[in-house]
Amino acid sequence: MLGLVGESGCGKTTLARALMGVLPGGARITRGEARLDGTDLVALSPAARRARLWRDLAFVPQTAMSALDPVYRLRDQMREVLCDRGGLSRTAADARAVELFEAVGLHPSRLADYPHQFSGGMRQRAAIALALALKPKLVIADEPVTALDVIVQRQVLDTFRSLSTDLGLSAIIVTHDISVVAYLCDQVAVMYAGRVVEHGPANAVLEQPSHPYTMGLMNAFPDLESDEAVLAPIEGSPPPLSDPPPGCRFAPRCPFAEAVCTREVPPAVAVTPDHWAACHRTPEAAALRPRARDPLTWRGVAEATA
Repeated sequence: MLGLVGESGCGKTTLARALMGVLPGGARITRGEARLDGTDLVALSPAARRARLWRDLAFVPQTAMSALDPVYRLRDQMREVLCDRGGLSRTAADARAVELFEAVGLHPSRLADYPHQFSGGMRQRAAIALALALKPKLVIADEPVTALDVIVQRQVLDTFRSLSTDLGLSAIIVTHDISVVAYLCDQVAVMYAGRVVEHGPANAVLEQPSHPYTMGLMNAFPDLESDEAVLAPIEGSPPPLSDPPPGCRFAPRCPFAEAVCTREVPPAVAVTPDHWAACHRTPEAAALRPRARDPLTWRGVAEATA
């Protein structure tokens, strides 16, 4: 389980849609690779990419109600995927739909219902079942629990966790919620302004963040074990990706930025063999963390850029 985390506007959903090959009409991938089982998805023709969707790569949308067809029963929507895409007979498709609903914690009798008869959490589970229909190797879930209350969030995340254990499911969980990453994910990639700025095992990144942006995200999240009463928000907002600043894109909001940060794109610096951060001051991360926890550190940046 990989958590892709960052603020709204950092490009997380665009990245997810690029992997799926469903970017808006005016967008295109100009360079790079996206390898799944050794095959570069970017190099495939649109037809070849479509042929792999749902078989090798599936998607769970942020808003299940808008993804599920409101005028079709869930059984009919499952049949559409299983019969049209998977080539199953109707009898085999119905049997597979029962298996899928049971796997995500829904009673098979609910296959006869319409989406509006489901609660938000049940709709999200139904969307997960649809994504798993053809046993894909990778599922991309875009903010799968954002619109749900905390109890239902826990149930949906537990569904992902059990599927990972029982089915060997791999997933990219797109989220802005650090708690989702901490609870569910093995790896985390922190994204800012269209670039991954830190990557590594979830425990390592969350316990010892080595990029100032990751430190800022951690500060903005309540810590129930801390006596601190004031959160330290990152002032400002990500830059427009149509005109990003030179050098480090986080430099205008970073309290630790130096002159080099505004000129040169920082390289990925290894913290450990499987943990890296793209920051000129990564070697100083241990000394920067205590300063990053002070709200006054970030307030000074806001006043300087006001």
